[in-house]
Parts: sequence; structure tokens; C-alpha cells
Amino acid sequence: MWIPERTKKFTKQYKALHSDLQKKIDLAIIELSKSEKPTELGDYKPSIKAYAYVLDKSNRILYNVSFNENSIEFIRVGSHKQVYGKD
Repeated sequence: MWIPERTKKFTKQYKALHSDLQKKIDLAIIELSKSEKPTELGDYKPSIKAYAYVLDKSNRILYNVSFNENSIEFIRVGSHKQVYGKD
């Protein structure tokens, strides 16, 4: 099992989201944490050196995996613009 770690930015964005979306995020974090290979559940984005997990049509979770520390760092969450900084 992977250790989930949240950045301050992730936590701030998470708190600003609707409770239904927060529930989806919580389930996604559990799924990623229990996965044998969390890198396979997201698409690697080389321009930002992170993985993107698709929650629904317009929302994403941005994360990195540290194999040395057996942890997943959750970087950003929200709409495409919130996560990537562009439309």
C-alpha cells in the first residue's frame, strides 16, 4: 500500500470543491493508494513531470509517485484549468 501525501495546494483546492466531487477524490485516492502500480492509473504528462488521474469529464488529480519512499504525492486537484493552469 502506498502512503498518500497531500501538498498545501492540493488541500486548498480540495477544500474549495463541492462535497460530491470530494467524495470522488477520496475514492480515487484510496484506489491509487491500494494499487500495485499507481503509475498505470494515470497518464504521464512529461511537460509537468507528473501523472494525471481523470475523475470525470472536466476534473483531474495531478500526482507523483515516489518508489523509494513508497508514497504518492497529490499535487493539484480540480478542473483542467485549475490543474494545468490553462484551458
